[in-house]
Amino acid sequence: MEPLAYVQLMKERYQSIGFPVYQWTVNDDAPLVRLAKPLSKSAVSMLTSGGVSKKGLPGFNPDARNDFRVDAIGRETPSNAFNVNDNFYRHDSADRDINCIFAIDRLRELAESGEIGSVTRHFWSGFMGRIYKRNYLIEEAAPAFARRLREDGTHVLVAVPACPLDHQTVGIVCRVVEESGIPTVCVSTARDITAQVKPPRSLFVNFPMGNPFGAVGDAATQRTILRQALAMVAESTKGGALVDAPLEWPEPFGCYLPEPDREYQLRK
Repeated sequence: MEPLAYVQLMKERYQSIGFPVYQWTVNDDAPLVRLAKPLSKSAVSMLTSGGVSKKGLPGFNPDARNDFRVDAIGRETPSNAFNVNDNFYRHDSADRDINCIFAIDRLRELAESGEIGSVTRHFWSGFMGRIYKRNYLIEEAAPAFARRLREDGTHVLVAVPACPLDHQTVGIVCRVVEESGIPTVCVSTARDITAQVKPPRSLFVNFPMGNPFGAVGDAATQRTILRQALAMVAESTKGGALVDAPLEWPEPFGCYLPEPDREYQLRK
């Protein structure tokens, strides 16, 4: 199926309940830092914006607005140790297999096989929900995150947005992290939003939001998508590269916009 036109679908939805046209971030170019060493010698980390938190800790606010929380998650954390709290995408797959949105098992496997040098000390979960304070994101929150990545000895960041607006937020984060000297790649399920914000490198996967790495238990596809994303880090020579993964979801899917009315949206 053709990629969903999320920008137009969201414009129609929110104008229908009385909101003005949203002004998306649109960039004409993108920064690019070349990888300084082979992937087989690089320390790789991963960020999800999918409201993923460790069990036993406070969950994310599922209706978050301007939440700049970023959790550091130890690299040995088992994949069944998480809760997902996010009302902006369908996470029933991630509830059953966190690797659908946060492919940490697959990343660890690539380290074990020698395809990457190592996994960094931490994975990351944050920048979820609806972030409208873009100046603060660019000037404060994303640079602070980049510093944490450098402290961890990160050579590559794989960033995985969850809901539509996350694609803008995470794209901006990738641009800031790249400008700090760390190569990034974004695994996108919203081609049009990603094309606007222009992260340094993006792999578009035409799957439903909530399944950027594939279906529950499909380790082979999850691994394939992660490998394709990492290959972009090694191979891209121009900022803003957007590559379409040669994969198809087995059935049609639509845009998930759960807010029932204007009053509900304003309460959030």
